[in-house]
Amino acid sequence: MIEDKVYAARSILVVGAHAFDAEVIAGPLAAAAAKNGAQVTFLHLSMGEQGHPCLIPEHYSAQKEDEAAKAAARLGVSMRNMKLRDAFLPNDNATALQVCDVIRGVQPEIVITHWHGSWHKDHRAAAQLTQTGIFFSALPTLKRAHPAHTPQLLLFGENWEDDEGFRPEHLVDVSAGFDAWQEAVMEYELARGLSSFPYVDYYSALYRLRGCLRGTRHAQAFAAASHSWNAGSGLFAPPADRSRET
Repeated sequence: MIEDKVYAARSILVVGAHAFDAEVIAGPLAAAAAKNGAQVTFLHLSMGEQGHPCLIPEHYSAQKEDEAAKAAARLGVSMRNMKLRDAFLPNDNATALQVCDVIRGVQPEIVITHWHGSWHKDHRAAAQLTQTGIFFSALPTLKRAHPAHTPQLLLFGENWEDDEGFRPEHLVDVSAGFDAWQEAVMEYELARGLSSFPYVDYYSALYRLRGCLRGTRHAQAFAAASHSWNAGSGLFAPPADRSRET
């Protein structure tokens, strides 16, 4: 069961296109996993600095970095900021190598990112950068600062902007992390009325809806990578030593 794998993981990496994205696609899960002893890392590819109606991007970037740090503390996770330009996330090998370096450094067993079916170009780029970063991370002949690493599982979180073709294949009980999530997202001005979209209402209701289907108070939905992706996740790793099993 996916839920068992998630909560057995010692390290989880969540990759979001902008600060606030990681919090909504996996924030309650992250808080619950951290409470369970996992090391959870949020990688914000950009701050989302273009999204304020009044502040110039430089000022809003600084504000969102402060908000993201406070939100991470509420969730009990660590945070990294790649500082790429909002609205112009490059989907190229050079940027995927930066993601690869984070994956190798963090050594996550579980990676969570955006679903690729999105009208938002940065979200599509984040999904592809994460998958390419995992591919690069697994290559033993690719020499970087850290050794090769292959995560066990890649999941795609649910986001209102990423709904094209998204299927809620796995429901994970996140009841233990919901209260911390509510406190965390309220650190962002975006959750306190900056946008006309009611983020907190939407996601609170969504997690409750998924919880009704899961049979818990709150749950989050995830899509999984293809069977061929997961079957080939260890393709570049050395063969297992079966002699120890006898």
